[in-house]
This record gives sequence, C-alpha cells and structure tokens, in this order.
Amino acid sequence: MSPSQPWLSVLVPFYRVEPYLRACVESVLEQVDGGVEIVLLDDASPDNCGEIARDLRKAHGDTIRLLGHDRNRGLSAARNTLLSDARGDYVWFLDSDDLMLPGAIARLRAVVDAQAPDLVLGDFRVVREKLALKHKLRGELHRRTFAGPSGRLLEDRQALVTGLLAARQLHTWSKIARREVWAQAHFPEGRAFEDIPVIPALVAHGRRFVHIDRPLVGYRQRDDSIMATLSIAKQHDLMAALRDLHDGIAPMVAADSDARFALDYYCLRSLAGAARKMVGQDPALLEDVRATLRHLFPEGPWQVLANCRDRGWRVRSWRVKRGLRRLESLA
Repeated sequence: MSPSQPWLSVLVPFYRVEPYLRACVESVLEQVDGGVEIVLLDDASPDNCGEIARDLRKAHGDTIRLLGHDRNRGLSAARNTLLSDARGDYVWFLDSDDLMLPGAIARLRAVVDAQAPDLVLGDFRVVREKLALKHKLRGELHRRTFAGPSGRLLEDRQALVTGLLAARQLHTWSKIARREVWAQAHFPEGRAFEDIPVIPALVAHGRRFVHIDRPLVGYRQRDDSIMATLSIAKQHDLMAALRDLHDGIAPMVAADSDARFALDYYCLRSLAGAARKMVGQDPALLEDVRATLRHLFPEGPWQVLANCRDRGWRVRSWRVKRGLRRLESLA
C-alpha cells in the first residue's frame, strides 16, 4: 500500500435519509485514522441529504469524498458506482441510516494486520429509539452473522457457506472484504434483496476469512424497511435473489452434505416464509413462487424436511410445511 492509498474505504450511499445521515457519517469520523477514506454517494436524494453531505465534506477535508448520480438509480447502482471509485485495500459498505459502533475500525484493523483475511464477517446490534426488555431478550444487543468459530483465520469454503446460511444474516454491511473480492460481486440494479445475489461471489473469492464476535454495526430498525413493506414487486425480487443464491453456491458445495443442507434449508425456509406473508392471490406472483420452488427443488422439498427432522428440528420443519401448504391452498 502506498503512503497515499487508504487501507480501508467506507462506502455510504444515501437517499432520503435526512434524519440519519449525519449521525451515520459522524459515527465513522469519530474513529477514522489517516488510512481510512469515507466515500459518500448522493443517489439524487430529494431532501437535504446533499447539503448535509457537502457540509461534512467541507468540515473534514480529504477524509470524505462525495459522488453523485444525476438521477435516482437505486441502492444497487449506488453501491456499484461507489465500489468502482473506492481506493482502499478493504471495502466496507455502510447503510446511511445505520451506525458504525465505537471501536469497530480498530477491531477490524487488528484483524487485518494480524491475519490479512480476504473476508471479515462482523456482528451487529439493533438500534431502536426505545430499547425494551423484550428486545434485549431477543438478543438485539448482539446478533451473530456467522454460526462457526470466531477469531480464527479459516480457509474452509464449506464452513463459510454453512456458517453464513445458518446465521441467516446476508446483508452487505456485515461483510468487509478486500477490494478485489468485492469487485467480483456486482449488485443487480433495479431489484430489492440486492444483498443476497452477491453472496456467491464473496464465497467464491473470499477464501481466507475471519469472524469477529463483536457487534461492529448498529442496525437501525425502521418501519419502512424492505421486509416491513413487502410489495408484490419485492416478492418477485426475492424469488430472483433466491435463484441467484442457490444457483451460485450449489456447485461449490455439491460434495459437502452440511453445506448443501444449509443452502437448501435457507432457500426453502425463505420460500415458505414468503408464502405465509403473501397478501391476495396475484397469479403472476403465485406462479413465480411455485416456479422458484420447482427450480430449486426439482425432486421436491421433502428430503430437506426429512433432514430437518433428523436434526431434531421438528418445529422448524412444521413451520416450513405450513408455508408450503399455504402455497398449495392458494388458487
């Protein structure tokens, strides 16, 4: 790394997040060193986000760079643009309504210096205006993103797949990777659930990985999130994302029964969940869900359910079957 080249690029696209943007960027600024750049991208936000970003850029000089789209192109396009402009050895995407928790960059730097991984998996906590006891009991103060060993440099792709899918936390902002690894992962533009389709590329190219068993990001729970506003169009996008995930990872785990089961169960659980949440009986969506089920499980999902029962997952198996029955019951 040359003296002028940052070791880390923190990439923050923003659109209609005026109440949160300043806090997000300042949570990074509070802990940056001379080798960290923050790159913001204004995706033609119609509120005062652009002015906030310009004020931050003016106040903090070369630490912040500001990019922009001349029209709103969506989160995937914003991330692709940011990635093409990033200069750091490592890249960390951060959503503009979230927070980087204190000490996160120092923990990442310690791992990078000691182990030089291709991929780092970080945990998170949920940020709410009012954190009640029930939220603490749900584990919202620390959500793990990897079901496997922590703090060790691993090179087992099957363990990476199994741990990622078992934790079911496939969001982009909990995956820090070398820039050349992220360069292999193109976000699908114009689609929701854009985090899911890039996972196969991270698995394929992030051969040496480490899990940090500490929350690095504060994920802000909002009522207008993708899952909270699951329109028909977004459900179509979820089907496409599941097909991309399955088709991308299946060839890499064909010889490993645990990793293949983790992939199949994640996809089947997601399909069953989508079926339970379906409102109305949109014919095109029903056909898309059923076609996705056939595509992923041409011989039927029953072996996956049998494997669930073999693992003692009787409640989980029942929940999946309930979703599949709803799919069958819809005209």
